[in-house]
Amino acid sequence: MVNTFKLSVGAALLSTALVSALAPSASAFNFTPRETGEIDVGLGCITGQCLDVSSMFDSIVSLEDASSGNRSRLFVDYFGTGDTNAVFENDEEKVVFKTRDKGTNSAGYWFRPSEYNEFTKEAEEQGQLEVGTYQFNFAQTMAELSIDFFDTESFPTTGVLEINGVALDPADAYLAKGRDGNIQTMRFENVDSIVMKLGRDSPSGTGDGVNFRMSGTPVETPEPTVLLGLLVVAGSGATLKKRAQAVAS
Repeated sequence: MVNTFKLSVGAALLSTALVSALAPSASAFNFTPRETGEIDVGLGCITGQCLDVSSMFDSIVSLEDASSGNRSRLFVDYFGTGDTNAVFENDEEKVVFKTRDKGTNSAGYWFRPSEYNEFTKEAEEQGQLEVGTYQFNFAQTMAELSIDFFDTESFPTTGVLEINGVALDPADAYLAKGRDGNIQTMRFENVDSIVMKLGRDSPSGTGDGVNFRMSGTPVETPEPTVLLGLLVVAGSGATLKKRAQAVAS
């Protein structure tokens, strides 16, 4: 009679080792850059200088926003203390982020959409209307992803429309209308890409502006040498099992 108990225990230990090696990292990563500037979302950058976010995202793509009918630019802005305006301009375009915004202000670094007409090169509120729709393609699969939205005061206008190319039910996609200065958070698991809708434009030329920030835990793959060692162990276990079966027969 062959002792299959030991073989089963060996297989269980191997499975545990593989799960441990492939488990997500315990440390969360902040996806909001700690410097101000513009991100290229397929529109170039007004000054010709763009923030490098390639370590975090394969790409960020601006899509046509349903409320404005245009694609929007995307910046990182710092809200809080300061004595100068952030000005981005060239011969055709100009975006001015004031030290104190027209609307409600928060503190720290935030992603800041900027609604504008890509054909006329004109921007409402000098680019201070935070409206846009974007697709974020992450450089690594996110085991966990957390998104904070600042100052969502309309519905249904802000939220996550798609995860990994699959549309969310509208009941799950949009955030509720909140009070002035509210911060609402959405959390997801196993994310490769998202499509996010922020704020709304209106025919009168104003609307609801929303900023956001992201953090998350990427899935980490084991080092090649670790994976090779596990595969060798797996192969040895399979050989042992075949030999045991041969003895039993």
